[in-house]
Amino acid sequence: MKFYDVPDAYDLFFSENFYVECMNFYKEIFAKKKYKDFYDCAVGTGQMLIPLAKMGFNTTGSDINVNMIKKAKLNFAGKNLISNLQVCDFRSIKEKIKREFDCVMCTGNSIGHIKNEELIDVLASMDSVLRPGGMIYIDSKNWDSVLQRKQRFYLFNPLVRDRGRVNYIQVWDYQKDNSILFNYLIFEEIENKIVSKRQFYEIYYPFAISLLLEGLKELNYQNIKICKLGDVNQTDIEKIDWYSITAEKPIDEEIPETKERKRF
Repeated sequence: MKFYDVPDAYDLFFSENFYVECMNFYKEIFAKKKYKDFYDCAVGTGQMLIPLAKMGFNTTGSDINVNMIKKAKLNFAGKNLISNLQVCDFRSIKEKIKREFDCVMCTGNSIGHIKNEELIDVLASMDSVLRPGGMIYIDSKNWDSVLQRKQRFYLFNPLVRDRGRVNYIQVWDYQKDNSILFNYLIFEEIENKIVSKRQFYEIYYPFAISLLLEGLKELNYQNIKICKLGDVNQTDIEKIDWYSITAEKPIDEEIPETKERKRF
């Protein structure tokens, strides 16, 4: 079963502390920006967008997975927050989303779900609903580091609860087509007894960060910044496992129509 088809499993590791940390990070990222309208085109269950809604911004979100959108609506409603949420493939933003935003986001490592040759088109899709002077925001695993280390096992710290805990393990299988099969193993314990064992999977397509940077530059984006997700002061990409990247859309300059896109 695919991991993102079971949003309750996805949401196990989010908490109020996460929202506080996320809000502090966003305050740093968007400092001195007069943005009001935020759109997350890979919103999942809304966990990365909820902090912005709690901060009082106008929020819109979409996701290709209907189960995730249903859960996102419940998550927002459960916190008495309002957001416009709908099902949409981020490759089809231009056709489905009929307004512009100050910031267009792609959160939760979601951009790794597409093949490398689709990346520039997804960036252009995000750009199509971004106002001049606005910002693209993307966070992702550092796939350069992943491919260099060829790590197979990824162990998360257990989530401790009143009567037990949740253990979460990932096993990564490197495929011949250059994709990586992520196997998710989740064990839930209550009073030292395992009460459930669940296994899921997802497929990712690693990409070099240089590919993302070249795509943004091709679209004439400027003031491109990279930092560790959650820490704006950590900018050494070789020491970062998960990064965020921001880039600003020029206010006056337009991309020449005659400019031919590169294909990576």
